[in-house]
Amino acid sequence: MTQSATHSAVLASFVTALEYDAIPASTITRAKQLITDTLGVGLSGSLHPNFKIALAGVQAIPGSAGERPVLGSTATLAAPYAALVNGVACHVLDFDDTHTASIVHGSAILTPLVLALGEEIGASGRDILTAFVAGWEVAARVGIASGNSFHNRGFHSTAIAGVFGATAAAGKLLGLTPEQMQHALGLCGSQAAGVTEFLVNSSSSKGYHVGWAAQNAIITTHLARAGATGPETIFEGRKSVFNTHGLPDLSDPALVSADLGSRWETENVSIKPYPCCHFAHGAVDCAIELRADGIKPADIVNIHAIIDEVAAGFVCDPIESKYAPANAYGAKFSLPYLVACGLIDGKVEQASFTADQIQRPDLLGLARKTTYENAEKGTTGFPKYFPGHLRITLTDGQVIEKRVAINRGNPDAPLTSEEVAQKFKSCTAELMPEASADALVSAVMSLDSDNGLADLQRELASVSTR
Repeated sequence: MTQSATHSAVLASFVTALEYDAIPASTITRAKQLITDTLGVGLSGSLHPNFKIALAGVQAIPGSAGERPVLGSTATLAAPYAALVNGVACHVLDFDDTHTASIVHGSAILTPLVLALGEEIGASGRDILTAFVAGWEVAARVGIASGNSFHNRGFHSTAIAGVFGATAAAGKLLGLTPEQMQHALGLCGSQAAGVTEFLVNSSSSKGYHVGWAAQNAIITTHLARAGATGPETIFEGRKSVFNTHGLPDLSDPALVSADLGSRWETENVSIKPYPCCHFAHGAVDCAIELRADGIKPADIVNIHAIIDEVAAGFVCDPIESKYAPANAYGAKFSLPYLVACGLIDGKVEQASFTADQIQRPDLLGLARKTTYENAEKGTTGFPKYFPGHLRITLTDGQVIEKRVAINRGNPDAPLTSEEVAQKFKSCTAELMPEASADALVSAVMSLDSDNGLADLQRELASVSTR
């Protein structure tokens, strides 16, 4: 196979040639909405203890000081480190968006990256949006091409596919040539890492998968611009990322470069209505609907979930460990706990994960009534959708079944503009008054104006000084 035919070469040509005016208006609008949502989640995440630990750790690293702002803080860092800690802020709550078909949390990587690097090099708002879209188009396709098999191997798809998207975005901002971009994509394959063992003790490492992808992309693209080289067959070679990190029988490398410029995956990103693992959202939808239907928790004998095997590996398995989450992060990955919240409280929100909440006897008692089984392959719509299917057995022997084929927030069942705006205001309520939240949203939506990036950075900086 010649160099020009490799998938990384096709991606490199697409990314380096992409112009703002060639991106559909609907894609640009969606990109702005995703950045807005991510910043709201990230500002809220800046209050989380794990983010504060990340910031303190990075500030102690020699050479980390710089001028790029940190979300919700007066601290400033060098661009790669700002991208790292802001990435942690944007992912620490598990409230950030997901491209479901690829199972990638891309905006939490791309937003901190394009803002930190973009400001560093004096990019325009249009440049920022173009790089953001380019990054999503690459990250989503890498995840799709894996057949979701990164998770089968114990890797976090966001960490693997995300670093390729981040590298595309950083390379676009830095003006890499097609050849340099191809080498950057090859180089970043060596940095594609992030194992899902964090589930065992609900550790904070998952947030760093996002931050490291953003940081590594900045480093990788600078190296490529200086002449560093990477494997040109990173997607189709014998030791390609799909063979080393995924399952060859499930992967289709050709999908990496399919329909570039005609199918815009940026528009297929889901915005989360609940601050927890996305795999459980359909089940939460079911639980909330069952409560609205009049199902009483006291009448429930058993809650049986039917769920895709990949999703179950995150939120159901091993089931005994999910009944009484050890901490808030564990609760976000516990389908029994989340369904109990939906059935008893009729909602899952940030307040659902306080230390007191996750020890509530009524929630834990109902959670212990949960069992599950893996759905038959190909019957659920996963991973395009994260559906819900609950079977409730009542004390009178009645069995109630509830299915949600498309989870709320998916592009095929989207949140309304009002719901997205309310989510942003809820996330930022502790940090700014509503008028300031409106001003920040307006700044993002005007990012492609002449002074767009400067206006946005001014609004963000004012958050940390109030």
